[in-house]
Amino acid sequence: MTARPYDAEPYRHTGYLIRRAQQKHAAAWARIVSRETSSVQYSILVTLERLGEASQRELCDEADLDRSTIADLVRRMERRGLLTRQRAEDDARRNNVVLTELGRAEHRRLLPLVEQVEQVLTGELTDADRERLRGLLRELLGDAL
Repeated sequence: MTARPYDAEPYRHTGYLIRRAQQKHAAAWARIVSRETSSVQYSILVTLERLGEASQRELCDEADLDRSTIADLVRRMERRGLLTRQRAEDDARRNNVVLTELGRAEHRRLLPLVEQVEQVLTGELTDADRERLRGLLRELLGDAL
């Protein structure tokens, strides 16, 4: 395999590199973590573990997803028994989403596998470079976080 000219197109474009990194992440996720639970679904598990319960609107904000996407995710995860929807006590129009015991168990089961994916993606970086990469990505995303 020949060396790539990293200063030439398309290798010098941020979008291209982000897309390639996402492809690497998706492949590692499917191989190591799960073909059933996506990384977006995992973020919902993590968010509910942290918050205890959340409205679908709060999940939209936390995961930076639109309402139709979160509704579909919640529906699929509810069918799998990972979470349940309950009417909010203070507002009968709102559903709160909570993890089931199966959802908590799935989060615990996946956590070490997610750490393995992190190692695949950033294992060749120093701790300082890993933190610098995360910081630069947060800065790039800016208000989207």
